[in-house]
Amino acid sequence: MYFPRKYCFVLILLCFGCFTSVQAQSVADSLIQLLPKTNEDTARARLYKAIVDQLGDQPDRALRYANMGMKHVSKMGWAKGIGVYNGMIGRIYSDQGAYAKAKPYLIAELKIHQKNQDQFNLASCQIALGTLYLRQGQYSKALDEYLSALKTAEKSELKTLIPIIYNNLSALYFEQNHFDKSLEYDQKALALYQEFGDTLGIATTYSGIANQFQLKADTLQAIRYYQQALRGFQSIKAHIKMAEVYQNQALLVKQLKARLQLQLKAQAIWDQSYPAYKLSITNLGNIGWSFLDSARQNSTSKKLALDKATYYYRKAVALVDTVQDEGNQHFLLGLKAELEAAKGNYAQAYQAMYAYHAQHDSIYSQESKNKLAEAESNFFLEKKDAEIAIQKLTISNQRKIQWAFALGSLLLLVIAFLFYRLSLIRRKSNQQLLQLNQSLDQANRQKAQLLAVLSHDLRYPLSNLIGLLDLQKNAPDLMTPETSALHQARITANTEVLLENLENMLVWSKEQMNQAGMDKQNVQVVAIFERLRATFSDQDQLCWYFDCPPYLLIHTDPNYLWIMLQNLSSNASKALKNIPQGKILWKAWSEGDHVFMSIQDNGTGFPVSILQHFDGAQKEILHSGFGLQVVQDFAYKLNIQLTLENLEEGGAKVLLAFD
Repeated sequence: MYFPRKYCFVLILLCFGCFTSVQAQSVADSLIQLLPKTNEDTARARLYKAIVDQLGDQPDRALRYANMGMKHVSKMGWAKGIGVYNGMIGRIYSDQGAYAKAKPYLIAELKIHQKNQDQFNLASCQIALGTLYLRQGQYSKALDEYLSALKTAEKSELKTLIPIIYNNLSALYFEQNHFDKSLEYDQKALALYQEFGDTLGIATTYSGIANQFQLKADTLQAIRYYQQALRGFQSIKAHIKMAEVYQNQALLVKQLKARLQLQLKAQAIWDQSYPAYKLSITNLGNIGWSFLDSARQNSTSKKLALDKATYYYRKAVALVDTVQDEGNQHFLLGLKAELEAAKGNYAQAYQAMYAYHAQHDSIYSQESKNKLAEAESNFFLEKKDAEIAIQKLTISNQRKIQWAFALGSLLLLVIAFLFYRLSLIRRKSNQQLLQLNQSLDQANRQKAQLLAVLSHDLRYPLSNLIGLLDLQKNAPDLMTPETSALHQARITANTEVLLENLENMLVWSKEQMNQAGMDKQNVQVVAIFERLRATFSDQDQLCWYFDCPPYLLIHTDPNYLWIMLQNLSSNASKALKNIPQGKILWKAWSEGDHVFMSIQDNGTGFPVSILQHFDGAQKEILHSGFGLQVVQDFAYKLNIQLTLENLEEGGAKVLLAFD
């Protein structure tokens, strides 16, 4: 006879702790010390819950504080708290294998959460009830609860609970030997856990997938997934989950001694926390199988091995009868048949074998599988019907919305037309106001520019003229007849410059107001330079130089050009006012069809701000004595490109490129 060993599978629950006993004990003790200091009812109720959560691997102590919490919230009359503590007590009993005690608490929790419409706790309770039924081998009831939990979670978008439900559905189908379906739900759960970054969930699902590969005899894949699961559990110190992996890994080990070490390592954890837990009972049976194999392989120690196998078998039977675990009852019948046969008790072995096959037909019958498939199909059909009903309702609402939208659109069109009429009237008025504002702004800017230019270009000759007149008036005896004649000539020259500047200002002002026209003609550059020489060479102690081919012509307006060159010359002479041995050079030349002129001096050069932002630095130019406003405006008018630069050897240079 051969009876397959039981492959235990992970059942996801919300009550197992993930910390070491020392850590959990330390946190729990700290919380317990806060109890006498906590008088506010709600805070005290939550403190009891936190203590129970930290005592996950000490079920007896956890149950004691859960009962204290239940008494407290009952005294408060807090319905939600009563529901939560019912669930906590029910889960502790379920993990201990006391299913008869657990069920009333879970049913009470379910009713409270249904009444309060607390969807999260309702779905969690449905998961716990499904797990209770699954542990008892009541697969149809377990499936109903899991599907109800899935429906609640999807409806309320409880995304963290959905992968837990998938894991439990996988466990259910695994118990029914429907391995493809089990793997499908595990893969769904794994995808969600990875999306959430849930280490415990990922490791738990890896363990479940490893079980699938183990049953498919894919040992390498099974070992790989078990190792991944174990690393995850070790990283969060989840000892109970580590026990599950140890006992499953043991079934892959052929060497008896190594297999027993893993199984006993797992059982030590179970005995310390949940000895009557479903997987603990399964592991006891697997230990019995390992000792039975040892008895068959080693005849010298056969009796001792059979005695140990019998011990673990009886220990498992005592627990399974207490918790009424149908799945493990069936598993232990197979172990009993093999054990009695090894002892030579063939009659008892036959009876156990007969009971094993009878129960197998009951648990794993096609009828049972069909019921599960029918329940799942009904769930998804109901879900589909609900989606269709929602779609119909959505279409109906959309039609109503369309009519409302049409009426609203018509009303909006009327309102829009009225606003459009008002906007046309307002726009017309605004345009008139804008034109007036622009005219006023233009006049203000022209006024400001005119005043700035007048201040710049008239102040210097006026100051020179006044200075010479004061000198002639106050100290006529200091001057010889030759000096007096020279000063008289300079007074006359400055007066002529002043008059010419006034004429230039008038021309520029008319140009600014778009009232001056241009008269372009061929202009001899030599004549312009001679005029500049006559105007400036006698005014200051500066050296003026002019370099130009004799017959170079420029097609432009001579008046505008003269004003530009005069202003550039005036600016250069002012820049060299306090510089000894000042020099100014005017040059003109042609390159192909283009004519160029330049003026350069040996002064301090242009400020950096003017070189970097010539267009945006006009205020600084006007106030610093290097006024280029007239030059820039006329250059734009005559299509002349201006370039300002500072020379490496010192001084400033302005290049005029004629188009």
